[in-house]
Amino acid sequence: MRKLVAFLFVLTFVCSASLGAEFIANGDFESGRVKGWFGNGYPDGWFGWGSNGWHHSDSGYRYDNYGATIWWDDTGLVQLVPAKAGDSFTLSGDMIHPSAEPLTNRNGIIKIEFWDGPGQSDNKLATTEVGVLTSGNPTNTWYHYSGSATAPTGTTEARIVLMVWDTGGGASGKAYFDNISLVQTNAVSSNPDFNGDLNVDSNDLKAMFSSWLDVSSEYDLDGDGFIDFGDFRLFAREWRTSIPNYSGYEFVWSDEFYGPDIDYNNWQHQIGDGSAYGLWRWGNNELEYYTANPTNSWIEDGSLVIQAEEESYEGFDYTSARLRSFAKQDFLYGRIEARIKVPDTNGIWPAFWMLPSDWEYGGWPASGEIDVMESVNTATTIYGTLHFGAEGGHDSSGDTYSSGGTDFSDDFHTYRVDWEPTVMRWYVDGNLYHTVTSSSWWSGGGGGLAPFNKRFHILLNVAVGGDWPGNPDGSSVFPQQMVVDWVRVYQKIP
Repeated sequence: MRKLVAFLFVLTFVCSASLGAEFIANGDFESGRVKGWFGNGYPDGWFGWGSNGWHHSDSGYRYDNYGATIWWDDTGLVQLVPAKAGDSFTLSGDMIHPSAEPLTNRNGIIKIEFWDGPGQSDNKLATTEVGVLTSGNPTNTWYHYSGSATAPTGTTEARIVLMVWDTGGGASGKAYFDNISLVQTNAVSSNPDFNGDLNVDSNDLKAMFSSWLDVSSEYDLDGDGFIDFGDFRLFAREWRTSIPNYSGYEFVWSDEFYGPDIDYNNWQHQIGDGSAYGLWRWGNNELEYYTANPTNSWIEDGSLVIQAEEESYEGFDYTSARLRSFAKQDFLYGRIEARIKVPDTNGIWPAFWMLPSDWEYGGWPASGEIDVMESVNTATTIYGTLHFGAEGGHDSSGDTYSSGGTDFSDDFHTYRVDWEPTVMRWYVDGNLYHTVTSSSWWSGGGGGLAPFNKRFHILLNVAVGGDWPGNPDGSSVFPQQMVVDWVRVYQKIP
C-alpha cells in the first residue's frame, strides 16, 4: 500500500466521480459482439426490456457503422450509473426517424431517472427527459438533444433510458438512437499527479500550494470548493508514489484508484445475473447478483475494494461487483498487470482477466479470453489461462503458480501477463510460470494470429459459487473482499 504520513488524521471521503468522466459505455454502439435483433441480446454495455429493437447498420440512420433503433413501446435500453444526492449530470444524444416508418402517435425519448435502489421494487425519485422526438419533427433529419439534471435526496443510482412511448391510438413508427453521452458536471479532481509525470512529488505540491485557500481550483481534491488541509491530507497519502518504467516499454494507462470514487472514465459496472448479457448466471452457474451498490464496490485508502456479501437480493443469496473497462479502456497487446489482495473461503472466485471488445471472430471462445489471475476457494494457488477455439466449443492453455504454501490472501501480490502478437507470458511477483505461443492458440472464426490480434478490455470481479469452485459450504465466511491497489498497462516501444 502507499506510504502514509503518520501525523495525518484518517479522512472519510465523500463519494464523487472524476471530473468530466464519461459514464456511458458504448454510447456510439460501435463496440461489442451483439449486432442485430434485441431478442438475441442487447448492445454490449446496455441491458433493457423487450425485444422490439435492433442493433443496426442501416445506412443513413447511424453516424459511423452502428446505431440502435426501437419500434415498440414494450422495449427499451438502459444503463445504470452510481449516483448520490447533489450529483449533477449532462445527458446528451441524437435521434432520427425515417420517412419509410415515421413516428405516428409515438415519441422517441432519451431520459435520466434517479432511484433510491437498483431494483424495480425500489423508488424512482425523479425523471428528466432531455430529448423527445415526435411526429412533428421532419423525418430523415438527425436531432441532437442535451439536458442537465441533479440527483435528489435519497439517490443511490441513475438510470439512462432510451425508449419509444405511444401517445395515442394507431401508434406506429420507429426511432433511431446514437451518440449517447453522460458526464458529471460537478465532480472533483481525484489525481494528485497534477503535472502528469507519473510521480507525486514536490512539483505537484508546489502546484497545489500555489492555489492555497483559493475558492476554486483544479487542485481541489476533496471537493469542498477551495484548497485547504483537507486537500493536503489527500495529497500526502500519495506522497512519493510513482509508476515504474520498464526497459523497452512505454506506460500507456493506469488506474491507481486515488478516489474518492470509482473512475467512470475507466470502468463500467455490469449489473445482474448475466441474463441481460445473454449469460444466465454468467455462464458458470454462479450464485451472486452483481450490483453497483457502494456496499459491493468502493474506493478506500487508495485501493478498489470489491466485496462479496451473503444477503438476500433480487432473488439471490449473494451480491458482489463486476467492473470492466469495455469501450473506455481497450487494448491490443501490452504488459497488463495489477497489484491485488485476493479473498479466501470456500465458494469464492476472484478474477483479473480480459475479454474481446469487438468479438470479431464469433462468440466464446472463438474471439478469445485472457485470464491474468484467478483463484478459487483457498488462496494458495493462482491460475493463469488462455481460452480459444471454435464458437460453442472450448480449448485452453493454462498453468498454476504456488509458492511454498503462501496464502495469497495475506498480502498484496502483482499479477501480470505480457501479451505479444506471437507469445503470452504469465507472472506472479515477477516470477514467470506459464508461456503460450501462437502456434498453440487458434480460432474457429479466423486464421493466422487470431483470436489474440484484436482489442481486449479488462475485468475485475469476485464471483460466488459456480461450476469451478463449487458453492459455499458451512465453513464459508462472508463478506469476502478482493482489494486492488492498482491496474497498469504498458506497451512495447516500436
